[in-house]
Amino acid sequence: MTEKVLCGRPAFAASQRDQILKLLREAGPRRVSRPDLIFNHRFTQCGARIDELKHSGFVIESGLGEGAHYVHDVLKSDPRPDQDGDQSGDWYEPQTEGPRPRATDDLPLFSGGKG
Repeated sequence: MTEKVLCGRPAFAASQRDQILKLLREAGPRRVSRPDLIFNHRFTQCGARIDELKHSGFVIESGLGEGAHYVHDVLKSDPRPDQDGDQSGDWYEPQTEGPRPRATDDLPLFSGGKG
């Protein structure tokens, strides 16, 4: 018998994301270190949760401080009101700043043999 492998975000992802956002807000400019998130709060997937926050429009600066060995994160700003926080995962629209082209009937492949 084989086990079913689950795909996608784990059930706890949303609550971890909210808790990490709370910690970032409380820390302000002091920064939150990844070791603190991993070892003290047990958020072993903190990098993924921070990436999700970034994709939903939060401006979070991640990097190594001078002499630091681990990544630190600072919340710079919340999403702008004009951002909808789309987390569809489609890279095309943000990258090209335009909609993804759609298949049309006038292409030879889709013309049903008319061309």
